[in-house]
Amino acid sequence: MKRNRFIMAIDIGTTSVKCLVVDEKGAQISSGSKGYPIINRKPSWVEQNPTDWWNAVIHSIKQALNGVHAEDIAVISFSGHMSALVLVDEMGSPIYPSILIADTRSTNQTNYLRESYMDRFIEHTGNEPIDAFTVSKLMWIKEEEPDVFKRVTKFFFPKDYIRYQLTDRIGTDPTDAGNSLLYDSSKNEWIGGLITELELPKEIFPEIVATTDIFGEVTEKAAILTGLRAGTPVVTGGADMACSQIGTGAVLDGTVAITLSTSGQVVAAIPAPQQQGIGKVTFHPGAKPNSMYTMGTIFTGGLGVEWGYKFLYNKTKMTNADYEELGVLTEKMKQFQPGSNGLMFLPFLVGSSTPYFDPRDKAAWIGLTLHQEKALLMHSILEGITLNLLENINVLRDMGISVNKVNLGAGGSKNPVWCQMITDALGVDVSLLANKDGSAIGAAIIGGVGVGLFSSIDEATKKIVSTKDTIPYNPNKHKQYQTIFPNYQNLYHALNKYYHNT
Repeated sequence: MKRNRFIMAIDIGTTSVKCLVVDEKGAQISSGSKGYPIINRKPSWVEQNPTDWWNAVIHSIKQALNGVHAEDIAVISFSGHMSALVLVDEMGSPIYPSILIADTRSTNQTNYLRESYMDRFIEHTGNEPIDAFTVSKLMWIKEEEPDVFKRVTKFFFPKDYIRYQLTDRIGTDPTDAGNSLLYDSSKNEWIGGLITELELPKEIFPEIVATTDIFGEVTEKAAILTGLRAGTPVVTGGADMACSQIGTGAVLDGTVAITLSTSGQVVAAIPAPQQQGIGKVTFHPGAKPNSMYTMGTIFTGGLGVEWGYKFLYNKTKMTNADYEELGVLTEKMKQFQPGSNGLMFLPFLVGSSTPYFDPRDKAAWIGLTLHQEKALLMHSILEGITLNLLENINVLRDMGISVNKVNLGAGGSKNPVWCQMITDALGVDVSLLANKDGSAIGAAIIGGVGVGLFSSIDEATKKIVSTKDTIPYNPNKHKQYQTIFPNYQNLYHALNKYYHNT
């Protein structure tokens, strides 16, 4: 009997895992998901327990297999949140909580790297050292947890840990290796000289395997735990934003993708790091061989919307009723023009990322009065985040990247007011992605290429990634935003100076 050839994509996100099974056309066959906690042992620490990911993956795989036969899974692929450091001992067991991308405990190490090695990092990667990259986290462990560091046999990343659980083989891929700042994508190798100078043992650096290569097979032990078929091919997979670049269509030349999840991202393909973008956006190896993408990151994406609602309604968590009320607020927001009646929101609730990279930045409302309604306050929050997005888009434009075809995806793209606002601010028609799971779809495409279901990533992207609606921009509102934007930037710089003087 001829079996189906389905692809299982396992997306290890920052708050939950999603296991997605799709066919060769990208249509969803079944899925499973499960969340896990973020650990905050100290104010600037953001951690997770890798075993929580694995337990959630086991649950999600079993859930997904309720709708499909294990024998029909032709390949398993991965997407995982990037830059999160996983340390294991000689038994492959985690010996310290995973330090996530948002963790800023390594500020001292980052400052040292910037003062002593800035030019070297830019030369090899196009990036300046910031806390988000893994090298700072490794240096912190070496200096602050020496007993832990002595026990480290290998380090790798979230999707690598899950793949190790399935295959019993340790390694990583170029897209995650690049986020360490210790990988030279032009040579496809770890930067040995810099690693030696930083006194990091070379033996802890994992093997690098191409993103679409078959990395191994599901072991008997993993099959028993998950319900998968032993021997099922497992590809290497990629970092979440490298997968998202594929799943949102931004892997194709001329397409820019904006994703509105907890944070926001602006992603586009680029041949190499550009001087105009260094220190303003980040550059990363792509999933395709010898490819690269640039990324702007907005820490306050959906996070800002959720914070604003909780603040205005005195809530500690969001319920279904709250999301319904947010929908009512969205309808009320349609009455407001660009500028929110003079109310401006600076969206830096957790410091600023691109293009400023300043942890001292904070959020602020400018122009508050006695009788402003909640819908107007929420409108100003969306507008502040949108103007931060525009700053990132303008960096892409300064680098010569065409911003004429823009795909918009993730949860925030369900909000029609926000989508129209982004379209008007950018002055470009924006298309809504038909599938919101960009990272999972990208991982599925990587898996399909790995076992020959697709001839290439580009071919599969053109076949699977699609948009459903195009939102035209309003020229009059775009002109209004062109006037508002400089005022927003003036406020930012004035407040940034204030934060540095207090």
